[in-house]
Amino acid sequence: MKIAIEELGIRYDSKRVIDGLSLTIEPGTLFTLLGPSGCGKTTLLRAIAGFVPVESGRLLFGANDVAHLPAHRRNIGMVFQDYALFPDKTVFDNVAYGLRARQVVESAITTRVGEALERVGLVGLDARRPAALSGGQRQRVALARALVIKPDVLLMDEPLSNLDAKLRHQVRATIVELQREARITTIFVTHDQDEALAMSDHIGVMNAGRLEQVGTPAEIYRAPRTGYVADFIGAANVVDVSLATPAVANTAVTAELGGRPLAGHAPQPVPAGAAKLVARPEDIGVSPAVGAAPGAITARVRQRQYLGSKTSYVMTLVGGQKLAVDCWGTGHDSYAVDDEVALSFDPAKTLVLAS
Repeated sequence: MKIAIEELGIRYDSKRVIDGLSLTIEPGTLFTLLGPSGCGKTTLLRAIAGFVPVESGRLLFGANDVAHLPAHRRNIGMVFQDYALFPDKTVFDNVAYGLRARQVVESAITTRVGEALERVGLVGLDARRPAALSGGQRQRVALARALVIKPDVLLMDEPLSNLDAKLRHQVRATIVELQREARITTIFVTHDQDEALAMSDHIGVMNAGRLEQVGTPAEIYRAPRTGYVADFIGAANVVDVSLATPAVANTAVTAELGGRPLAGHAPQPVPAGAAKLVARPEDIGVSPAVGAAPGAITARVRQRQYLGSKTSYVMTLVGGQKLAVDCWGTGHDSYAVDDEVALSFDPAKTLVLAS
């Protein structure tokens, strides 16, 4: 099912929290709405579900505008953060709830619930109640309940946030496997960038009720269009630089950082003057300051964390700006606090964006 959102507007009291948002989600894809608390991602999801009224714009499921249809007429499956299971019902009855509401015959319910429980790995637990299940098992029940009705669209609101790290990995793998198998158009809301990168076909990064950028995980990570996206995805370094002349889109550019020229790439037009440099911690090279290559930037080690396979450093540049740097491979832990070092930047991976 293709979803097309056209100039959507949503208002809470006197405040417009979503204003003119447009987005297309292709059939069968897993699309993630990513952003911090309060950015509007859950509001948008709940509007798609029919739980939040739409003030203006269109919301198309296929060719049908459902913007003003009640939730029960949209044929959606919903998985909530807190599971929203009926505590007094068994696993079987929780999963069967949507089928019974649709007046499916009991024999078909038995078959479909059994198939759904098998798909999520809960065979043999159909007679238990939610209190007797682990958090991961409860989330699988919620997933089975959403899928058993064969929805056109599956909506998931921070479904993994209440699970510990190990369970999150297990359940997210289950979600991806089932979504790929069923090819249900899925919208997944999270504030966790690792979840978004690992699970998604496409990601929409939200900021203050608008989409800051939409793209594949690789595009969002490697080609952020704004400092906000770069900082939110992967905790990139975003530091102040200056340009002597304006840059056009998709060209090499030379910026000034710490009084030294630095080669980078401008994915979009950047006016002369103040700009932002974006560099991932893993894309910055470190070498001893003595004998440094031409073009290297001098810095001093201020913090050091040895993490086994890598060492993470915080470097301070002349002028006080800080950079996070991750070193991998042999000798990654060879620099100590207060050492003076030289930093090198790959021009193809160093982005210069408008300030």
